[in-house]
Amino acid sequence: MHQEIKVLIIEDEEIWMKSIATTLHDFGYTVSGIADNFEAAVELFNYADYDIALLDINLNSKNKGIELGRMMCTYYRKPFIFLTGSSDSHTLNDAINAGPSAYLTKPVHPAALIATLQSAINNFNNHTTYSEKEATTNNNIFFVKQGNKYKKIDWTKIVYLRSDKNYTIIFNEIDKNEYLIRSTLSKILNFIIPPHLKSSFVQVNRAEAVHIAYVQELAGEEVRTSHKTLTVTEVYSSNLKKALNVIM
Repeated sequence: MHQEIKVLIIEDEEIWMKSIATTLHDFGYTVSGIADNFEAAVELFNYADYDIALLDINLNSKNKGIELGRMMCTYYRKPFIFLTGSSDSHTLNDAINAGPSAYLTKPVHPAALIATLQSAINNFNNHTTYSEKEATTNNNIFFVKQGNKYKKIDWTKIVYLRSDKNYTIIFNEIDKNEYLIRSTLSKILNFIIPPHLKSSFVQVNRAEAVHIAYVQELAGEEVRTSHKTLTVTEVYSSNLKKALNVIM
């Protein structure tokens, strides 16, 4: 069963809080709680249902976010990401020592936020910390939530994507299963797929895209993989032929 990953936002600047909340909603995440001060954040830590937290380092201008991060690492043992508008090396060193799974600098680009969230879930188990740049560069892995577990999926093993109302269905070559992501096909192609892999996925009609590594044959208005045959409409035909290096 598909379940949305639940995120806490601890941020005292309303403009950033609203921007992050909107991005999370647009890309299929659930905002399970928001706090703008230390005490309210601790209450959420204790009682909210969440999978990961976004923590503003400079909470209430006192770097209280770092203290919250230490608490999260020591007592609550859930992944968290630091948000910061500062590039001060001393502050960043203190933040990294608090044990975050990743950190982001403001302003936060939607693609960077989603990539970093996915990396943070992976890093939490590996006890590593990613910067925004590392999270959005050469990272093929993402996760979908199933019950109380996270299914690890590699973008290079996705054969095709198909739009289904507010969701996009992806087919995983490894286990031959389909998974749901609550996001539009357009947003996945433009923002969620890692930049170095975007050219590998080509839209073939209004509702579907294919990973060109899995294309076995292009015949008329059909593109065939070993798992599914997709219809190619005229609007998308030239881009597909170009991606497949079809000689005219």
